[in-house]
Amino acid sequence: MKPEELKMRVKGVVNIMPTPFNDDGSINLDGLKRNAKFLVDAFRGKKASIVTCGSTSEFYAMNDEENKLVAKTVIDAVDGAVPVIVGTARAGTDPTIEMSKFAQDIGADGVMVVLPYYHMPSREGLLKHYTRIAESIDIGVMIYNNPTTSKLWIDVDLMEKLSEVPNIVACKENTLDMGQFRGMLKRISPERMSILTGLNEVYYSFLWSQGCPGFISSTISNFAPEIPLEIYRSAQQKDFKTAHALVDKTELFFQLMISMAKRRGPLLTVLSPGIAAIEHPIYISLVKEAMGLVGLAGGKPRGPMEAVTREEVEELREVLKAMDIKLA
Repeated sequence: MKPEELKMRVKGVVNIMPTPFNDDGSINLDGLKRNAKFLVDAFRGKKASIVTCGSTSEFYAMNDEENKLVAKTVIDAVDGAVPVIVGTARAGTDPTIEMSKFAQDIGADGVMVVLPYYHMPSREGLLKHYTRIAESIDIGVMIYNNPTTSKLWIDVDLMEKLSEVPNIVACKENTLDMGQFRGMLKRISPERMSILTGLNEVYYSFLWSQGCPGFISSTISNFAPEIPLEIYRSAQQKDFKTAHALVDKTELFFQLMISMAKRRGPLLTVLSPGIAAIEHPIYISLVKEAMGLVGLAGGKPRGPMEAVTREEVEELREVLKAMDIKLA
């Protein structure tokens, strides 16, 4: 898929797929294929796309060969039905280019590249990093502007420069500051870059009126894709009553997630003002359990992330029932 086409297609619901693991910790490839086909059935013909090897996929807990296997398995299972974007970011530019070229070679429609983590580069270093990646491949690049995982944030001035780089066509924007997000939407032409909120259905409900073209769903869309799809459709048709009612339904899941995060106490971070409960990585285990409860492949997360407790699984079961989600 050409970058210009990807820019037009990356709107609506962008799903981040978890990676299911077997009890022994190995990748559940059959489950991964089944989950991908489940999403294809829901997304075919809709404004939707799939991301694999992202944060929710636990890319950081898999080695490069495992990431390559997951990416190829998803691309083959989707078989062109919807766009597939592969997370390829590594801490260094050259390894990121290597993974991005691999993604292109196996048929990815685009790559998602989170900000460099570990050492913090300068503004010029960031500009060169993304420019080199974009120039190394012929498919589109989605920037993942996530300060929680990288300790960095690309501001509006730098994002505007990056939007002028050919092949950089989208941004998964994870700022919690909606004023900053609005400024980015107003400053950067949608003809250059599609800027989506990375913080789920709830944040989209505040941003759709500002021209936000879609949102990342790393939780709900994996076990109940009809809900985020209908939120997007309703918002586009200005049926705000329906959209808000559905967002309220998703709040049942998110409130449980936040409650579970708070039970685990504040994270041992030196970041200020710290990590919001909605950003706590316990969500990875929670969404996997939800997938298992509806009959999909979930499993436990790999270390160092922890799994939810048996008692919390029962809480989740009751929340899904309250959301009118059919359980297996």
